[in-house]
Amino acid sequence: MYSHGSPNSCGVMVLIRNKFNYTVQNTVSDPSGRFIILKLTIEDKVYVLINIYAPNKDKLTCNFFKKLHKTLQTENLDCEEKIICGGDFNCPVNPKFDKKGSVMVPRKKVIDNIQCLQNELDLVYIWRIKNPQTKSCTWSQRSPQVFCRLDYWLISNNLQDFVESTDFTPAIKRDHAAIELVLKDSYQSVTGK
Repeated sequence: MYSHGSPNSCGVMVLIRNKFNYTVQNTVSDPSGRFIILKLTIEDKVYVLINIYAPNKDKLTCNFFKKLHKTLQTENLDCEEKIICGGDFNCPVNPKFDKKGSVMVPRKKVIDNIQCLQNELDLVYIWRIKNPQTKSCTWSQRSPQVFCRLDYWLISNNLQDFVESTDFTPAIKRDHAAIELVLKDSYQSVTGK
């Protein structure tokens, strides 16, 4: 399932492994290729998967996150308990840990919009929770030299215990790394003593 933009920019996609048992209940795609939203049933549980590609100009980015939030409300997806949102947010949430080089001024309005989405949907920045002091990037440029974590996962707070791993894979001949999120089977119970 995909949402494409122009031939030279934008475009997002969600790939699901063959033979994976799921049912698509709803698909919402942005005509500009900035997001795709899937409401799926997996093992009798409802998940909302969101892949995003946010703009990189502050005003456009703020409007994008407001539009995404409004779309989730309109489609009645904002009340779902299992939301997984990932992609290129085009903004480091915490420049102290997520950015090196260039101007270190945080993009306050954009960060506020991302945090508003997190608060309204009870989403957490899972990579940062699992790696609280780690400095690493998913995007870089050579001149001027800049490194940022622009690509990440925001997931429902109640899914934290099911995260087996979250990482990224550096890409060859690309400026963005691929981000990874592995969830363990929700039917596996964790017992404590």
